[in-house]
Amino acid sequence: MPFWHEQIAKWEASWREEQIDPLPRISLTPSNRRGTLTLNLFPLLKAQKEDPQKIVNKILSPLSGVVQCQELVKGFLNISFTPTFWGDFLREALHHPTTGYTQLRLAEREHIMVEYPSPNTNKPLHLGHLRNLCLGESVSRLWEQVGARVVRANLVNDRGIHISKSMLGWKRFFAPLTPQEAGKKGDHFVGDCYVAFEKAYRTEVENLVAKGLTEAEALVQAPLFQEAQALLRAWEAGETQTIALWRTMNEWVYAGFETTFQRLAVKFDRTYYESETYKCGKEIVEEALRRGIFFRSEDGAVWADLTPEGLGKKILLRRDGTSVYITQDLGTAEIKHREYPTLTRSIYVIGNEQDHHMHLLKALLKKLGKEYADKIYHLSYGMVELPSGRMKTREGTVVDADDLLDEMHARAYELTDTELSTAERHAIAEAVGQAAIRFYLLRVDPAKNIVFDPAESIDLKGFTGPFIQYGYVRAKKLLEKAAERGLAPLTTEYPPELHSIEESLLQYLYALPSFLESATYNLNPSLVAHYGYELTRRYNEMYQLLPVLSSEEPQRSFRLGLVATYLRAIHTVMEVLALPIPEKM
Repeated sequence: MPFWHEQIAKWEASWREEQIDPLPRISLTPSNRRGTLTLNLFPLLKAQKEDPQKIVNKILSPLSGVVQCQELVKGFLNISFTPTFWGDFLREALHHPTTGYTQLRLAEREHIMVEYPSPNTNKPLHLGHLRNLCLGESVSRLWEQVGARVVRANLVNDRGIHISKSMLGWKRFFAPLTPQEAGKKGDHFVGDCYVAFEKAYRTEVENLVAKGLTEAEALVQAPLFQEAQALLRAWEAGETQTIALWRTMNEWVYAGFETTFQRLAVKFDRTYYESETYKCGKEIVEEALRRGIFFRSEDGAVWADLTPEGLGKKILLRRDGTSVYITQDLGTAEIKHREYPTLTRSIYVIGNEQDHHMHLLKALLKKLGKEYADKIYHLSYGMVELPSGRMKTREGTVVDADDLLDEMHARAYELTDTELSTAERHAIAEAVGQAAIRFYLLRVDPAKNIVFDPAESIDLKGFTGPFIQYGYVRAKKLLEKAAERGLAPLTTEYPPELHSIEESLLQYLYALPSFLESATYNLNPSLVAHYGYELTRRYNEMYQLLPVLSSEEPQRSFRLGLVATYLRAIHTVMEVLALPIPEKM
């Protein structure tokens, strides 16, 4: 039996043969109506101007034998399927789940690169990075689920003025201390250096403003900033001591990052470093300058004129020859293309404060004649805020990712069964804590901002990851009990009638492929998060209101088939959202 896409394609082929035009638009039936699928016949009724019932008969012709009931409501045809249809669906979903149900073949020709989380080496990963990581990993998994080849890439921003600031912060306020001596993870230690610099820098700026300078003047004339700029020039010139300190501090950060990545089970296929890609970017800019694509201003800086594109003028090289962020992004895009020339999409997971920057990048690549410019997709996401307001690195008010992971672990640990061993409780707590964070950050449309509430995120009865985990564990236990009694899902007989609660669950089980497809092509894992919650809510309703093990045959084996298919579907949801799958809770 074909699953969602193949089934609908088969029906549409039959309608075309009958010269039905326009084709009905198919969606899930609203919860306030009886039915599984709703066919929007409005355009068809308007175009054909025939007796509505004749049109309905034509529409239902290829569905002969599978439709149990129908209802035409103001141009919307709601249909329900027979128990035999559902029994065959459950059987296929259980025995052949990867051939169009839990895995699709829609994107077999796609070669995708997803770049995330692109951290800076002047601070530890924070709550905003967690949203980036969750989005990047989930989008990667979605594309894999629909058949694409995926390259997970990480661009490490390891050079620039912000890195010079953290280096100077260490030299001024922490040298010769090391992270080990301070008893801190390397990324946290370097973050302290950066915050110390920013606080001292801000004091200098305030003093200069008090002496009569404007803030804009004070920001560039402050001695600490001048020294940081000199350090950046020394780095680009390859000065030995500067490079040695830069490498040492970056190694501290990399070790810290890797610990967090391992905890989150995140692995990258390719890691790029801005310290390497910016060189390619400078070469691209200099070559374009020679060709007259870019121009040099009187002070020696190199610019691109994007006025015709509505983006104004953009500096690419400062007057002292140092590069800006967009320069290295040009280099990174070029290196990606050289290494992976068959990429069909290059997805950048970057916060919405960089929307303009990404418009500039694509416009510059097009101006340079790069054909891969149109393959770049910006997955723009909103900021993550706390109930107390927006986080600011320079003020030391950021919530570090490690601290949040530890806090959620502690909250989850308090919810675990005290009769379990300490090791079991900690394993469960880590799984539940991570699921709470991941789901909370993925359940919202990426374009929207989030106010992260730790207490709400871990509610076992709410719109949360732990709620889905609990549904999974509950279904698994039920099937284990059935197996102990020698009971198997789905005999050759199906019930003559289905309960409305069963139909409600079946509707959502059937729709899994459509949600996977929509979430993938819209780069929106929140669609799967909402699907997983609604699926689990409907499963819980069946679990609480309908007997399973105590019911009579063939109802019992059919409901066990429902439970087993739910387990497969929700396991897919958890895999796509990267929610840990616990054995018990």
